[in-house]
Amino acid sequence: MTIAPEPKLKKALTVANIQNQKVNRLSWDGVFYDAFGNPQDRGVWFVWGNSGSGKSSFLMQLAKALAMLGHKTLYNLCEEEPDDAEYIDRTELFSMNEVEQHFHTQSYTYAELMAYLNKRNPPKVVIIDSIKDITTNWDEYLALRKLITKKNIILIIVGQAEGKNPRTEFEKSIRYNAKMKIFVSGYLAVCQGRTIGPNGGQYIIYQEGYDKLRGAS
Repeated sequence: MTIAPEPKLKKALTVANIQNQKVNRLSWDGVFYDAFGNPQDRGVWFVWGNSGSGKSSFLMQLAKALAMLGHKTLYNLCEEEPDDAEYIDRTELFSMNEVEQHFHTQSYTYAELMAYLNKRNPPKVVIIDSIKDITTNWDEYLALRKLITKKNIILIIVGQAEGKNPRTEFEKSIRYNAKMKIFVSGYLAVCQGRTIGPNGGQYIIYQEGYDKLRGAS
């Protein structure tokens, strides 16, 4: 009978070890800081909402804010194609040409995305819109999470909603696993994650639509 060698254990960290670690945070300001504070510049974000909630507009605004920090950002379209008129219109509406050096779009499958992220100098930010269209397999999600952790990538995963909750058990599990959790409804993005800004984690996506839905003149 062959006895497997004991694994080499990592050194247990002291409080000083923990507190002396360098942590890089997003250095944005303005409305994004007010809503989301300065979250760590890596890890999984989960954004979910119903159709017509303003989710697509929020994601484009978020992508632009991250690209303006100099972060190479990949918007991976799964429900649309890069040549869809609605997607082109959103890039024009939010003047994405202002960050064209740092903003890129493609429609990669799961396997293609993993291969792309394994290349040298991968994007700092990856948005998957939406996750159900490239995988619903938990092991594949964990493999993707392990890769983005190794590469220090911010992975923004988009899901669908049923009421106020993610629609599927797979998406619910991702929400629990994510560092940042953002629910979009009625042109309002509400942060339920670990980092919340001084205004209570609320970001108005489209002021006129937000006011109209709430009866404001």
